[in-house]
Amino acid sequence: MRPAYPLPGDTQQVLRRFDLKRSRHPGLLLSRYAPDWRADPTLKKSALETVRDTPVDTKLLSAFRHRWYAVVTSQHAQVFEATTAWRLVVGLGQKGPLEVGFTFHHLYGIPIIPGSALKGLARAYASLVEERNESDPDFLAIFGRAPTSGGQENAAQAGKAVFFDAIPLNQPKLDLDVMNPHYPDYYRGERLPTNWQDPKPVYFLALKAGVRFAFAVGWRGTLDEQGRRLQGLATEWLQKGLQELGAGAKTSAGYGFFN
Repeated sequence: MRPAYPLPGDTQQVLRRFDLKRSRHPGLLLSRYAPDWRADPTLKKSALETVRDTPVDTKLLSAFRHRWYAVVTSQHAQVFEATTAWRLVVGLGQKGPLEVGFTFHHLYGIPIIPGSALKGLARAYASLVEERNESDPDFLAIFGRAPTSGGQENAAQAGKAVFFDAIPLNQPKLDLDVMNPHYPDYYRGERLPTNWQDPKPVYFLALKAGVRFAFAVGWRGTLDEQGRRLQGLATEWLQKGLQELGAGAKTSAGYGFFN
């Protein structure tokens, strides 16, 4: 018997006639076709397994890759490739019916790394490792500055570096991973972290090692000698951030690092 889905009746009738194994959109299954697991928590794991086992359409991935290259090339972006050294989790904290998130392209269902996350990673590397900040002209030109109270010298400024979404070049393979909080009552604020509490496994999706991504950094200013130097510096900070800091969630546990 198939699980119930918290969807309108006419939508459920269509869904009952549809074989989920035919789907090529894991993102849609994660965000829209989640079963009602409130009465049976095991359905949550099986739903994530269905998402994990749903392959991306290879023709769609190829077309998406060609379209992406056409866009970044037209913007004179610097392009490079890197491969996941271990597992990668992006968007774990996103809201969803299964309580765990993952970032898929909303139209194509292909795992991506949002450009906003990559900009934050490059900025973190420049700040934490290079010890740059908004008082540095290069840092300010690349990342800009948020508005602050004060005089004209603190006015907002847009960064000139453009960090495009990173896309997979080969078939991205998902895996089912697990977190196992040992003190659930403590995290709920109910008691001290004692060893006799019942651990509650939390399952989530992660990309496997060996997925090769394409990255691109564009420049919205003039690409003269100075512009190309700054664009190259932004690209370098992103590359080193991917290698040394890691992208996405759980980097302290070894996730998100690239070769």
